[in-house]
Amino acid sequence: MTATNHDIVAARRRILGRLAGASMAAALTTVLAACGTTSGEPAPDGFYRVERGDTLYSIARRNKRSVAELSRWNDLPSTNQIEVGQLIRVRPPAGAGGSSSAARADNADKAARAAQADTTPLKPPASAIKLQWPADGRVTGRFSLPSEKGLRIEVPANGTVRAAAAGWAIHVGTLRGYGMLVILKHSDDWLTVYGNLDKPLVKEGARVSTGQEIGSMASAAELHFEVRGNGKPVNPADYLPSRG
Repeated sequence: MTATNHDIVAARRRILGRLAGASMAAALTTVLAACGTTSGEPAPDGFYRVERGDTLYSIARRNKRSVAELSRWNDLPSTNQIEVGQLIRVRPPAGAGGSSSAARADNADKAARAAQADTTPLKPPASAIKLQWPADGRVTGRFSLPSEKGLRIEVPANGTVRAAAAGWAIHVGTLRGYGMLVILKHSDDWLTVYGNLDKPLVKEGARVSTGQEIGSMASAAELHFEVRGNGKPVNPADYLPSRG
């Protein structure tokens, strides 16, 4: 299967639209929250300023909170919607104890609307796919729509990320909520997404073989790994071999 420049450009536009389309409203909220801040400024008491390599999961774990709490206190429609320099509330706001049920319901509704395009059922892909693990680290976050569209996998400092299957790189660059990422297309039905990379090791349009190194992590971080069938996120665990 050979990809022409026209094929790559067209596929890239379609995929980026699908990945980003459901997140535009959330992205606007994130940008407004980060406006007027400088990443070098200390965070106010009760807040944490996002640094490179952070995920909502790692911030929650560091502050002995749950991802659900941070998402609720910061009105985040998606757990992937954080940016370097953004202030994240890590202590409950005043009055959040007994009167938060309405806020939780409202936030849940926002999250559902933001993820609607990704969770709308589509016909199953006509072809099958077998994948290999893109990294050897511990799985720290599992697939759970609408908040988690893939897996989070620990990668050590100076670790590498590998292609889960052969294909070609239809996008190498950054995307809001994903950081530096590589998107591989394997067929008309299947693609995989590798987000939160420090450095890509392939160029856009390049052919990639199974197991080839496609990205690296300068410091310990979590790889965000998605599998998409017909453009919609599916559970990667259903296509990866058991680790025993």
